Formats: sequence, structure tokens, C-alpha cells
Amino acid sequence: MRLAIDNNMNERARLVEIVLDQERIYEIAVATTLVEDRICAPQLEAAIAVVLGLQTKQVNIDVTTVSQEEVDLHFGVYERMLAEKLGVVPPIQ
Repeated sequence: MRLAIDNNMNERARLVEIVLDQERIYEIAVATTLVEDRICAPQLEAAIAVVLGLQTKQVNIDVTTVSQEEVDLHFGVYERMLAEKLGVVPPIQ
């Protein structure tokens, strides 16, 4: 999933979280600084479903856009700040 996102979305798009629920539905959270990354989400859902041998409705990609001013673009910090913005991890105190 990370490779699909890295190769098809903006270089600042990051995989933040993958959740597999009891119905075998993958909820994939992606954060990015570019609104246009939402356009390719349906195609990625279909491609990932084929690779995993699932139906398309079993893969949901939620793309959240944040502004560049909201995140620090330094290596390592960027991914953590995106995860905090989506509420996946608590903020560092």
C-alpha cells in the first residue's frame, strides 16, 4: 500500500494508518499537502483490492489534506505531524 501511494501520489503524500475491521474492510488513512492527491484514491483502491484478492468495496482510502504551514517538512518530523493531525497518535508533550 505504501508503494502504491509513493508511486501514484505527490511526494509529500504519506500512509498514516491501516485498519482492518471485522468485515475484512481495509480503512487506509493518507495525509498529504496537495488536494489533487484525492483524485487517484479510487484507482488506488481498485488496484490494491486486485493485488490483495479483495472486492473494491473492501478497500477504502481516506485522503486528508493539510496545509504546508501546518507541518514541518523536515525528515521524520513530517510523518509524525501528519499522524498527529489525523489523530492517529497523540501529540508529543
